Amino acid sequence: MTLLSSSLYPILSNHIFWNHKTRFQFDVDTYELWILFAVEGGSFSYRIGDAEATAQMGDVVVCPPGLSFHRSVINALTFHYIGFSLGSVPGELTKRTEEEAAIRLQLASSAYKLNIRNLDRLADNMKLLKLHAETVGELRHYWQNHALNDIWHFCRHSEAAPADEENRPADPLIERAKLYIHQHGYGEMSMLKLAAELGISPVQFSRRFCKSMGMTPSDYLSHIRLEKVKTLLIETQFPLEQIALACGFSNGFYLSRVFSKIMKVSPSAYRKMNRV
Repeated sequence: MTLLSSSLYPILSNHIFWNHKTRFQFDVDTYELWILFAVEGGSFSYRIGDAEATAQMGDVVVCPPGLSFHRSVINALTFHYIGFSLGSVPGELTKRTEEEAAIRLQLASSAYKLNIRNLDRLADNMKLLKLHAETVGELRHYWQNHALNDIWHFCRHSEAAPADEENRPADPLIERAKLYIHQHGYGEMSMLKLAAELGISPVQFSRRFCKSMGMTPSDYLSHIRLEKVKTLLIETQFPLEQIALACGFSNGFYLSRVFSKIMKVSPSAYRKMNRV
């Protein structure tokens, strides 16, 4: 059974993005709404009901209404705070009550963490939440509620897709590294800082990343940057200098050299060939 019933869906009430928060204002709080913490960086320990755990980059923690949420920052925390209610399609009240009770039980069994199988998709949704954080009115609510629903409905129990020898689960630490790179890779990016964030040495990180992904962390960073460059070349009229700065390159000249070496065609030629 999936974690989330198809007849219940989240309705966003409020969203706040916290960057490098060093401590919570309250060590424990109880909410009238459902509360979701989606962690982009750092870590915190928490207790909800009888469940105690630690949440870090790539984790999503959900606290149902009425339960005490004990929490303490371990490493400076960057996260999305979302309050929401549960809506339902037309049906009997008893069915809704039973389904909500089942969700609470399933959350309790997983220490109130949602199992995010696709961290790239989570990263995209967190970008969407931030992108519309300053938008005013119904447009902000629409897009942020869309991101919340996507996070909610693509969370599954680990038993929903059992792994076998030929389909081993991805390395969770490297999945967190990929999420970090997607979140921070278009600005100044330090692999040393990322390794420290993951709690391993740079050498261990590089070896583990290569084993999991078949490429170095730096090559993966270059890959996602170039994918964004290609998108901007095709979908915008931005000059190369602007694209370079938006994708983590120091200037347009350096971007042109890297792009031409890897793609075997200049950025201007690529743009001309792929415009429709």
